Amino acid sequence: MKFRVRYAETDQMGVVHHANYPVYYEMGRTEMFRNIGMPYDEMERRGIILPLIDLHCNYKRSAYYDQELTLITQLKELPLARIRFDYIIKNDKDEIINEGYTTLVFMDADKRRPTRVPEDIENELKQSF
Repeated sequence: MKFRVRYAETDQMGVVHHANYPVYYEMGRTEMFRNIGMPYDEMERRGIILPLIDLHCNYKRSAYYDQELTLITQLKELPLARIRFDYIIKNDKDEIINEGYTTLVFMDADKRRPTRVPEDIENELKQSF
């Protein structure tokens, strides 16, 4: 997905503040789920929540106000009870400015216990894998 850096995401020097990259990652995984036909709000209505349990973020170059960035979100393996998303963010010169990953766990919202990925979500992920 492509997006443009907003002024509020930058510091006084016009550089994207480091705390915004996990937010960008969330944008990527949210769009990925939406694209397979399973938006987050639908999963939540069905009693599945996805808390974040691990975050890794590697800063390579700065991004700046009003720059168009490209966010690539990938799944490298199909989930069981955990799902890992890998991210690459490129600037408008096609240079990698950030790489990272997040791990989330499928959880039963009522029981607050980890659960296996629901079969229909697993099937949708397999089709797009």
